[in-house]
Amino acid sequence: MTDGGVIFDLGYKPHDGPRLGAPGAFRATVKDGIRRVLGLRRKARKKVLPFLLLGIALIPAVVVVGAAFLLADFDPESGTLFGGHSEFFGWVGTLVLIFAAFSAPELLVPDRVEGVLAVYSSRPIRARSYLLARATALAIVMTAYLLIPQLLMYVGFSVLGEDGLLSELVGRGDELLKIVGVTLAYIVAFGAPALLVAVFARRTATATGTYLAVMLVVPGIVTGLLEGRVAGARFAALLTLSQHPDAIRDWVYDTSTPTLNLVRAGWDPWVSLAAIAIVALATGFIGIRRYRSEL
Repeated sequence: MTDGGVIFDLGYKPHDGPRLGAPGAFRATVKDGIRRVLGLRRKARKKVLPFLLLGIALIPAVVVVGAAFLLADFDPESGTLFGGHSEFFGWVGTLVLIFAAFSAPELLVPDRVEGVLAVYSSRPIRARSYLLARATALAIVMTAYLLIPQLLMYVGFSVLGEDGLLSELVGRGDELLKIVGVTLAYIVAFGAPALLVAVFARRTATATGTYLAVMLVVPGIVTGLLEGRVAGARFAALLTLSQHPDAIRDWVYDTSTPTLNLVRAGWDPWVSLAAIAIVALATGFIGIRRYRSEL
């Protein structure tokens, strides 16, 4: 104690554990991102949407596999209620789009608006690592949404195979490659635009609304332009970002969805692949430039 003031012992202790460096900071940022988008260690209302969407994604897969066990002549590719792997991507893809709309802003906007980035800058992590960690967290959860139902169907149908589980799993390996490839297309196609919007938004609600407008409203506008044969409508079809992974899905599974704007405009599937890659690269480039001055 000194005259005119009081000294308080705040109990501060310097870190005496291992120094994990940049890799440790990256892993911690990823874990924090996963907890944030799933609402873990947060209020109950934050957990409702992510786990509700996961349940909605799983129920049809359980129904399809259950029907396969009950009906000997069940064929998941024969136009049933939920269809097989290809059709199921369309169903779950919509849920993943909604998840990305609400989760990407939660990963980026609060840190920037509330001044938390200064805390990250005190660690061995920079703009590129921070954004990659946040994108990785989003991608991990999106992968779970897409892959868990598909793998449930894949294993379930393999169990029913005549050659036994192991032989069926190996024999249907090409199907597994298709599932993984299309899953990657949906993750990048839906995740990159969501992060790009969140990079600039100052409110999570604004980012969510903007993203949903781009992904859900723009396709309807482009459809009107195509039906009206407006000049330049064919190139406007490339702006229907939500349909690019559907075009790749049809390409991989050798199916066709005539209602897609990209199909109406006459674009080949590889154009959708290029468009997804361009948006992803642009998101990374713009995001790093945006955050470089803050981290």
